[in-house]
Amino acid sequence: MTEAAPVLTRIEAVARRIPDNPALLRDGTPIAYGALLRQVHGMAGQLARGGIAPGDAVGITVGDVVGHIVVSLALMRLGCRQVSLPPSDPAPLRDALARRLGLVAVVGEAAAEARGGAALLRPDFDAAAAGRDAAHAPPVGRGTMVFSTSGTTGRPKLMLAEEPVVTHKADMLAGFGRVFLHAPSFDGHHSRRLTVRSLLTGGTEVLTGTLPARDLARLVARFGVQRLHLAPPALAALPDGLDGAAWPPGTRILTTGTRVPQAVRLQAQARLGCALHVIYGTTEVGLVSIAGPDDHGRHPDSAGQVLPGVEAEVTGEDGQPLPPGEEGLLRFRSAGAVRGYVDDPEADARFFDDGWFRPGDVGRVLPGGELLVAGRADDRMTLGIIKIFPAEIEAAAEGFPELRDCAAFAVPSGALGDIPVLAVVAGDGFDAAALLAHCRARLGLRAPRKVVVLAALPRNASGKVVRRDLVALLRTEGE
Repeated sequence: MTEAAPVLTRIEAVARRIPDNPALLRDGTPIAYGALLRQVHGMAGQLARGGIAPGDAVGITVGDVVGHIVVSLALMRLGCRQVSLPPSDPAPLRDALARRLGLVAVVGEAAAEARGGAALLRPDFDAAAAGRDAAHAPPVGRGTMVFSTSGTTGRPKLMLAEEPVVTHKADMLAGFGRVFLHAPSFDGHHSRRLTVRSLLTGGTEVLTGTLPARDLARLVARFGVQRLHLAPPALAALPDGLDGAAWPPGTRILTTGTRVPQAVRLQAQARLGCALHVIYGTTEVGLVSIAGPDDHGRHPDSAGQVLPGVEAEVTGEDGQPLPPGEEGLLRFRSAGAVRGYVDDPEADARFFDDGWFRPGDVGRVLPGGELLVAGRADDRMTLGIIKIFPAEIEAAAEGFPELRDCAAFAVPSGALGDIPVLAVVAGDGFDAAALLAHCRARLGLRAPRKVVVLAALPRNASGKVVRRDLVALLRTEGE
């Protein structure tokens, strides 16, 4: 198969075809493809003149989102390995990351942003826009982005995302709408992928920070946003946050990053009057499946149909494939998968095998290709001989009156094994005893033994509930 042209070659071809079309919209001001790519070319020349060469590892600490995008694309054009070093991360973490990746430079605007002994390069965006250093830019190269995910030991797992990983399923996402909006910072790897995929397909990205629901609805309507990416907690809060205002019905909402309860999916789709698509995937393997508007009511564990070009299998504990429909450990292969982790052979051996990635999820692949995800193998509880997933308890509880959010977790017991407990965020009039009875009627012995009311559930940066923190909270209360 012929290798695709470098990403920046392909984006520059888009810019030549539609130079005046908006690539980005910030504060209502369009940044056209032609203007954006001229600035990227100028920045690539500026960085090359500053000593950056193809293959160098470079960090980015640029607060302005458009500036960050320009520097990132310029480094990709130079064929560099790039990683984001957000100022919001603790300095020791950034220092460790810089040393671990062998950064030769950090592109930033303050001396304190140079981490781990790397040199500081201050970007001059005005000079880049004027093309002052464009002649110094070498031929277009192939860049690599460094993605990270949390490690079980507190040391982040790092991945080298080569261009096919970054661009995977770009055309498919464009089919959901070429004018799109997502609130997360470009510092995140998910945001980087979305931006690059949009530019490859001639899309327009509306840049904004986090907005109240009513303001978000107005912004979506004003710019004709066709595709909105929301984290699951934001999706769950959106209908009530509108406070009676109408949601633009033509906008598709895409969400990903954690399990989205069936009740939340159905309620959001009904109250907002628009199509909801729930993406299942991982940082390591990319997009795996999408549950569309007609999938949400069929099964609480449905992750939709496995996407074309993605292989999905279920194996037993021994690693041998199981027949379609049987429950076991999931594994995936796709062109959007990374090859392994950086300097972490132990994690490679645990999660990667002959091109397959094992995320640690338990589920089934039905004969028709529908993927059902029951939950994390690490989260599975064993009460005596009974196996219980948090997701089945949460699915039984969801939709109960005045229940705002919930997460099931296990409290270890020497005599019985794992005791299921349900943490909830509740509104006025919530009845914990009634919820316990409700769950017992549906789950029998799999029901939680206790309900704990919290102000909020502990979540990590990607929105996933941190269940070990729930156990710690319960112990703090003397349980």
